[in-house]
Amino acid sequence: MYVAHVTRVTALAVLAGFGATLGLAPPALAVVARARAPTQITDVQLSSLPQELSGDVREQLTFVGCGGPGMLLVRLNGGLELIRWQARRCRKRTVVWYVPPSAGAAYQVSVQIKVGKRPWSRVASVAVGAPPAGLDEVGVWLTTTDLSEALSPMPVLSFGAVNPALPTIEVSDGTRYQQIVGFGAAMTDTSAWLLYDELPAIQRTATMDALFGPGGIGLNFVRVPIGASDFTANGVPYTYDDVPAGENDPLLGRFSVVHDLAYVLPALRTMLALSPSTEILASPWSAPAWMKTNDALDNADLAGSLPPANFKAYAEYLVRFIRAYADAGVPIAAITPENEAGTPTLYPGMDLDEDGFITQSLVPALRAAGFATAVYGLDGSGLAYGEEMLSDPAVRSEIAGIAWHCYAGLAQMSELQAIDPATSMIMSECSPGVVAYPTAEIAIASLRNDARAVDLWNLALDPSGGPKQPVPGCAGCSGLVTVDEQAGTASLNLNYYQLGQVSMFVQRGAVRIASDRWVSDFANADGSYGVTPGLDDVALENPDGSKVLIAYDNSTQPIAFQVGWRGQAFAYSLDPGATATFVWR
Repeated sequence: MYVAHVTRVTALAVLAGFGATLGLAPPALAVVARARAPTQITDVQLSSLPQELSGDVREQLTFVGCGGPGMLLVRLNGGLELIRWQARRCRKRTVVWYVPPSAGAAYQVSVQIKVGKRPWSRVASVAVGAPPAGLDEVGVWLTTTDLSEALSPMPVLSFGAVNPALPTIEVSDGTRYQQIVGFGAAMTDTSAWLLYDELPAIQRTATMDALFGPGGIGLNFVRVPIGASDFTANGVPYTYDDVPAGENDPLLGRFSVVHDLAYVLPALRTMLALSPSTEILASPWSAPAWMKTNDALDNADLAGSLPPANFKAYAEYLVRFIRAYADAGVPIAAITPENEAGTPTLYPGMDLDEDGFITQSLVPALRAAGFATAVYGLDGSGLAYGEEMLSDPAVRSEIAGIAWHCYAGLAQMSELQAIDPATSMIMSECSPGVVAYPTAEIAIASLRNDARAVDLWNLALDPSGGPKQPVPGCAGCSGLVTVDEQAGTASLNLNYYQLGQVSMFVQRGAVRIASDRWVSDFANADGSYGVTPGLDDVALENPDGSKVLIAYDNSTQPIAFQVGWRGQAFAYSLDPGATATFVWR
């Protein structure tokens, strides 16, 4: 059992041996953890469920732990504090306690455990200190490609005189860009099954907290397929109104989300319990087969189109999905009408007249049902189509903006933004492992190109990159978490930590501010795309006034640089593939 990083908000003691450590506490700017190394408590194994206590029981509480009844004492600056409890026996469990505001800005947290007739454990202690308070100090967090540093707090830096010998990234809050909604990845059928169904309870709890909880990277914008995408737990596609071939169901009498009751909806409810403000974008890969011209879920040879005669039924189908999810405790904030139009697929896919469907059927159906669900157009990489949507006043008036995929590059988002500066750009899909961008670059380049939200593809995949539908499948796709369904284990990978370098520090409502950029986006006629080699960066200002700069060395050489701010600067050097986050006020 180990004590991980501590903040004023949460201190999390994380079980040893759970793949990559799942005990990172959020880097609340009110407190910076000074102790980096985990502190071993003992071999005591127990669990704690967060529960508010009051009165005398704040001082101590008997609980049932491994080996019998026991007691957990948490002291702040030597004084006894709030205790948590667990309700069932276990092998390895997580201890969580909360630090009250009365602890102040700097304090000492110590933990001692007694289980059954065993003697008290030795005291495990972590010092927590005050954060950078002004232009003097800068908090630094680092992730390296080999994960020897993984969202690790580094020594605090200080602002000082500008070094004329170093290249400078000048940051200025005088120029402001888009406001940020959030960061996340897709809860596909595969991801939900792996996270909710294939992990033991303790592993599931710790993994979901690492993704969405106060002890994790704070993901708060998640995409959900409406029905099957190419990633399904059993490799079989489905919608919510499937009927035998040759039959139809125009009144949607067989509509049901029963498929999602087993693990998709429970996984999403677990997510929302940890992060209630998480916004969900829902996207359909295909309408039910009976609505389409090929009477099938695929779009082989682009034969699976949706005729206008079925627009009304399809709009009602989407409305019923939103209502069913709302009734299940999972509200849908936004929706797209289709995924990657014009793509021939053997997995679910579809083409339709999106402009006509949005204006004539979808938006009227949503409003008639009383839903204020936002609608995003495109949900793909078709620049010309996005330009048409934003240039058509009838369509533009009904959509919140454009959902973009990274598979033809990211610079095109800025081109679309220029057509209508008021539109909202979101990067709704980019799959690590099969694109020209590492995850850190996906986040930085997306924000640089006006994205308000950044959403990767699968949250979790197994070691083989599945389960997924067979040929052709997605060879090389990777998630944020690797779940071994045979062993019942989960591990956090580089994608998780690189995305966390952004999502842990950039708050919802943050605004991108100006910073020098030494690399550039490219997208060539031969289909190649990416970012030129060098140091990439993006700067933002959080609603609380703190400034955040994320820097990533996408080259093969170490890069030394300095960050300038209001006449002062601090210096740093990044190894190839390393990502650093700098925070100051």
